[in-house]
Amino acid sequence: MAANFWASSHGKKWLLSRQQLQESRKEDIKCINSLEMKKVNIWFAKLMTELGNSLGVRQVIIATALTNSYRGTEPYLVAATCMYLACKIEESPHHIKSVIAEMKHVTTDKGGFQYENQKVAEMEFYLLEELNFNMIVFHPYRALTTLAQDLGTKNEDVQRAWLIVNDTYKTDMCLLHPPYVIAAAALYLPIALKGGVQYGDNNNSVQGVVTRGAKKGATSAATSDSNNNNETTKIEDIRQWFALLNVDLDQIIDIVQEIISLYEVWDDYKKKPQEIHGILQRLLKK
Repeated sequence: MAANFWASSHGKKWLLSRQQLQESRKEDIKCINSLEMKKVNIWFAKLMTELGNSLGVRQVIIATALTNSYRGTEPYLVAATCMYLACKIEESPHHIKSVIAEMKHVTTDKGGFQYENQKVAEMEFYLLEELNFNMIVFHPYRALTTLAQDLGTKNEDVQRAWLIVNDTYKTDMCLLHPPYVIAAAALYLPIALKGGVQYGDNNNSVQGVVTRGAKKGATSAATSDSNNNNETTKIEDIRQWFALLNVDLDQIIDIVQEIISLYEVWDDYKKKPQEIHGILQRLLKK
């Protein structure tokens, strides 16, 4: 496995532009519009999450399955195969019979799962070919933990950010943005929504300190004092901390807006649960 994202097959092969992603879905867009495609992503992610929870796998395996998935054929077969392959990729293999048994369980009220071992094994080869055997996936979780420690974020905000990262897999973000930028955006959102721009200004603000890279922003008086070389300097403005990160702030704002847009679409999805069946029928008949 590559030691860093940019040297990995994920960074080299599967970080796409919006134009490339749009081009790959040009046939789908003939059948459904962009809003309906977002609802398909939500539906598929919910299905995969149900399967992962039923199998008792870690969240990172569900995330890998969603990253490696594509929606070009029978969705239940794709979901089962992606989960089966993701378990192998993340070195937590599950027997193919177990995956199929749990898939049958979670689809009991969704029409059932009609496929057996041979079909899932065959589909695995098609999936590997589609991925061109580039299976390494980097996720935002590790970067989120590192950034949260660096910022000194409250546990409750880290937990919210972790859930936001989970939700990003209901979108195309993992194919459009590096994982560490997604992590930064997920960390920013719960803090910003609480109005915690200033550290220590009230009980709702984030109590944090500057470490590592953020030390570069410390005052000259602090850095010139030889007795305080190892002292951790408090940061007063979260915007200052984000400005010191080696990331494009405009990209973070774009991701935040995309996350907020996801929740708006998701809310509409929950209000019209039967709508997805018609969308899937049109998509799969193309």
